[in-house]
Amino acid sequence: MEILRLDVGAGATAFSTMRGDEAYDSNGAYAGFNVCHYTGDAPAHVADCRRELAAYIGTDVNRLVIPRQTHSVNVAVIGDRLPCLEGVDALVTTRDDVALVVNTADCLPVVFNDSRRGVIAIAHAGWRGLYDGILAATVAEMARLGAVPRDIRVAIGPCICGACYEVDEAFAGRFEARFGSGVRMPVASGHKPHVDLRAAAITELQRCGIDLTGISDSGVCSRCDGRLFSARRQGVRSGRIATVLKRVV
Repeated sequence: MEILRLDVGAGATAFSTMRGDEAYDSNGAYAGFNVCHYTGDAPAHVADCRRELAAYIGTDVNRLVIPRQTHSVNVAVIGDRLPCLEGVDALVTTRDDVALVVNTADCLPVVFNDSRRGVIAIAHAGWRGLYDGILAATVAEMARLGAVPRDIRVAIGPCICGACYEVDEAFAGRFEARFGSGVRMPVASGHKPHVDLRAAAITELQRCGIDLTGISDSGVCSRCDGRLFSARRQGVRSGRIATVLKRVV
C-alpha cells in the first residue's frame, strides 16, 4: 500500500492512499487500492483493500469508521457507540482505538487535530459541502468536545487544483461572493473561469479561528497525478482516495 503522509502535528497520524504501482498505467476505473463501498467497485476488492488498510494501521478492520458520504454538512461524533454513518461527511472523536476514513476523488479531504485536548476530526469537502459549511460544522463539533480552534492543526489532502477546476461564471461568482476574490484563478480572456477550492477551504478555516500557520496543504492534484483516483479524469464510477486519521497515544 502506497501512501502520502499528511502533517497534523503530534498525537495523531494521517495519510492519503495512492492507487499503487500496478495501477498507474491502467485504464481500469477501480484498478489499485480502493476502500470505498458505494461507487461500483466489486465488494470483494473493497473488502481486501480494507483488510490491507487495517493491517497497515495495526488495527481490526471493524475499527475503520467509513461513512456513506453525500456532500452534506452532517457531522457524526464517534463516541462509545458507532452512530449511523449514512449521509455523513465528517467524523469527530476523542477515541484512540478507531481510524476515521473519508473517500474522495477530487473533493478535499481535510483532517483536524487538537493534540492538547485529544480531539481529532476528518471531513469530506466537495464544492457543495464546502460552500454550505461542512468545515465550520466540523470545527464546531470539535469545540463541543473541548477543542480550541487556535490549537487545531489542519492538513488538506490531495484534491483537484484550481488550474484543473473549470466552472461556469455563475459558480465562480457564488464562490467569490462566499469566500473572496482569492478563490478565482486568473485565466486567459475568453476562457471559462477556474476556482481554487483549497483557497476557499483555507479562508473558511481561518474564519473558524484556525491560524494559517497551523494549516498544511499536500499540494498534490488528484486530476493531474495519475497515481490518484480522479472523478474528473475517470468518471464518478471509479475508485476513491482514502484519507485516514487516527489518534496516537
